[in-house]
Amino acid sequence: MIGSIRLNDSTILEVAPKVDGKADWVSAVLDLLIGLDRIDVAGERLAGLAPKRPELLEVLASVYAARLQRAIGRDGPLLLLDRRHAELGLLKGKLKTSNYLIQAPRRPHRFPVSYDELSADNDYSRALVAVARLLASITSSPQVRTSLVESAAALRPGFAEQIAVDPSAARKPFPPQWAVYRPAWSIAVAILTQTSLLRATGQHHGVEIAIEPWPLLERLLERALDQASVISSVAGTPLHREPKHSTPLLIAPSVGVTARSVEPDGRLTSSGSTIATFEAKYSPRVAGSEWPSREHVFQALTTAAACHSPLAVLVFPEDFEPCWWDVQGFAGFPSQLTAIGLGLFSYRRGAGDRTRGERIVSLLAGRTAASSGVQNAG
Repeated sequence: MIGSIRLNDSTILEVAPKVDGKADWVSAVLDLLIGLDRIDVAGERLAGLAPKRPELLEVLASVYAARLQRAIGRDGPLLLLDRRHAELGLLKGKLKTSNYLIQAPRRPHRFPVSYDELSADNDYSRALVAVARLLASITSSPQVRTSLVESAAALRPGFAEQIAVDPSAARKPFPPQWAVYRPAWSIAVAILTQTSLLRATGQHHGVEIAIEPWPLLERLLERALDQASVISSVAGTPLHREPKHSTPLLIAPSVGVTARSVEPDGRLTSSGSTIATFEAKYSPRVAGSEWPSREHVFQALTTAAACHSPLAVLVFPEDFEPCWWDVQGFAGFPSQLTAIGLGLFSYRRGAGDRTRGERIVSLLAGRTAASSGVQNAG
């Protein structure tokens, strides 16, 4: 995990990746985080003398914007059947007979009624809108701010922007029919139950976020392989990134046991044949230890063999030049194993995708020329 994790009432654990202290790793996480769900938001913190962490709020705003847009795009605004009470010039719903008889001598044309109406202006939508506007006010990203403002307008179409949020809304059970909104609601609850999230001084409740970094490495690998496909197509040697899917490994099982399959984190094909399989491993090098670990080596080789791939690739979060090994015992599938670093925490969207795509293309181009410095796998 990386981020801010509460251990108890007085202890907050700030967990950073093993990178240079000057590295802007939070920006890299922000560029990779959109679309991922493995993020937990909760807790409280002491903020009196603590340094401001606007970067973490940027991450929070981006995740909330993505979750809200996805939910609105799928189900539209939250419509709740609301009981309304009004005095109308026509009969609608249920007439309050006693009240009407009292006022009938003076105003026989007015009917006190109660009726049910589907409305987008309810406690849940108000809460989601309030959090969207709060995060929009603190983010420095124009794209995220625009997304949050548009989502706020889409959640309560036609209603006034000024709203009052019922503090108890965060403690209400969330209707199961709105499951698509639950990821966004979990962030809204974490913020609404904290009273002074964005103040810079004093003791107050705040928000911590804890992120699993290994899905970020998988996302980075996918983007690098997509760029490698684009670059190779321009060069006239098209490669294709296959979507994730299982490949049989153990078949025709005996009675009482099951078949087994493998699913590489990445796979590149050319003319319908697999030329490389990739396994992303968030396990930084430790001095004095066996690297790569035997488990990772065996998994990469087994997966490549099942996929009939000549090259098995282990992908790590650091930034280093490829390491190569010749492989024996697999009849050429795979014939080589390589470990490559993609520089997870120095990544930036756009230029970073192309740089890593070029690195993958160069890796494949130099595969057969990797005889110098070849090592033996442990």
